[in-house]
Amino acid sequence: MRLLALEKPDGLLFCGDGSDDFGGVTLPAKTMFVAGNCDFFSKEPLTRELVWEGVRIFMTHGHRYMVKRTMDVLLSEGYARDAQVVLYGHTHMQNAEYHGGLLLLNPGTMSRYNQYYAILTVTNGVYDCELKQLSLR
Repeated sequence: MRLLALEKPDGLLFCGDGSDDFGGVTLPAKTMFVAGNCDFFSKEPLTRELVWEGVRIFMTHGHRYMVKRTMDVLLSEGYARDAQVVLYGHTHMQNAEYHGGLLLLNPGTMSRYNQYYAILTVTNGVYDCELKQLSLR
């Protein structure tokens, strides 16, 4: 996968729909997946909670939180889980919005036509993100 060679990340957090596409790809040691609504036979969980460099992260695909209609349900879940970062997918549209100290982050989609992703930088309890697009050239 060209993106992993380009960015050389410490980890990969994948928000569902297409985890089977990573077969044969060498992944960073800190790689975590959640299942999406199209990952029919996935053994991955629907949600994950992790602490990375002192930052609490909640991961989900988002389809069970109605993210195509509203961010309110997902935002409430993030607060209930005491998360600082909520990663989600499902809409296939990049989004990064801060609600106080809570970051809702959708990295976008990596498809044949759209190659969007996000870099989440986490160091000693401080976090920030950058939305990016991979050139198809």
